[in-house]
Amino acid sequence: MTLDDLTQIRAIEQLKYRYLRFLDLKQFDDLENTLTPDATASYGGGAYAFDSRDSILAFLRESMTREEMLTSHKVHHPEIEITAQDEAEGTWALEDKIVDTGFGITITGAAYYHDKYRRIDGIWYISHTGYKRVYEEIQPRPADLSLTASWWGTNGRSRIPAGQSDD
Repeated sequence: MTLDDLTQIRAIEQLKYRYLRFLDLKQFDDLENTLTPDATASYGGGAYAFDSRDSILAFLRESMTREEMLTSHKVHHPEIEITAQDEAEGTWALEDKIVDTGFGITITGAAYYHDKYRRIDGIWYISHTGYKRVYEEIQPRPADLSLTASWWGTNGRSRIPAGQSDD
């Protein structure tokens, strides 16, 4: 492995982190710039499959736009291989949590992403992304469980003053 390979792998890691940040913050216009126009996706082991950037973004906008749906996607343990001068593949461990106050549920899970990347004019893009679940669990949110902060509802600030409880 060369120093240039390591530099390219780091650029791909940054790309994946941006993709997930834009996803969690519902910044779909920015997320669009992480995908090739012909990108494909296969979420949930193929339960949701898409054959273009436009269809991926339409699905994400339709299913994740509600402010009551709060998501946190964390990836780690990247295994990235440069497969050609401008192509690479990667596997990532995923841990995610979805808090949906509208439906009164919390979903927690783990999965493995398998991605393909393409470099165009020196910039890396995701050309395929998808994951298959290791597990997923859904729990009802107790009625007395309150959300004390959210990116949208409280501008990311906790409504609990420091040093105090919510009792």
